[in-house]
Amino acid sequence: MVGIGLFLFAILITGIFGGKTKTNDKKSVEVKSAKTEISNFPTSNSPTVLPTSLISSNKEFAQIVKVVDGDTITVSIDGKIETIRIIGINTPETVDPRKTVECFGKEASDKAKSYFENAQNNVWLEDDPGQGDRDKYQRLLRYVFTDNGQDDYGIMMISEGYAYEYTYSTPYKYQAIYKDAQIYAQNNKLGLWADEACRTQVPASNSKLQIPNSNKTIEGDKDCSDFKTQRQAQEFFIANGGPQSDPHKLDQDRDGVACESLP
Repeated sequence: MVGIGLFLFAILITGIFGGKTKTNDKKSVEVKSAKTEISNFPTSNSPTVLPTSLISSNKEFAQIVKVVDGDTITVSIDGKIETIRIIGINTPETVDPRKTVECFGKEASDKAKSYFENAQNNVWLEDDPGQGDRDKYQRLLRYVFTDNGQDDYGIMMISEGYAYEYTYSTPYKYQAIYKDAQIYAQNNKLGLWADEACRTQVPASNSKLQIPNSNKTIEGDKDCSDFKTQRQAQEFFIANGGPQSDPHKLDQDRDGVACESLP
């Protein structure tokens, strides 16, 4: 009898602890899944709840020396000064002396400066073999992260309406989620996508603000073949009403980026 009793007691204990173990395993899987979920952007107007892009462990620490504009920064990497052209984003022009300050350029630059100051100017850089190491101006091509490599600066700028998603010539690692970020900003009319965002601005001192005007007429129809680079086409597109108006049909897929096939 004693043997039977011990045997039954052992079965009871095994059932109890076995059930607990199974439940904990299920919770562990659910938590892991929640932490790695990055699929859809929320429908609310709060960009602060947006997911970050996939995080790679292969990142290089750097400190910001200067914010050139919203898509270009100068950093110190182990004491060496490098200029970084951030992959996947394009912000309106502010610093090129040959060009006027473009709509929302100052806001994008100010946002970048504030963002990096709050991060104590510490950033983590990630390369993309598919995009090359440097551009034609010998700037390093990199993604930029803050918060120990967890927060994607590119997604923040696009999703809050301070930058356009930008594909230079070939698809890049985070292209899909960057495009989703732009759709989110467009649908929620954030930043440069807001109604009348550009027409209510005051020109910066000593410069003329380039204000899009959907009623502006241009002599002759323009096609993508009329431009040498995507950037030239994008500047023309914005100056003549884009993305709200596209009389020259340079943005065929209506994602806010003109002539994406150009270099």
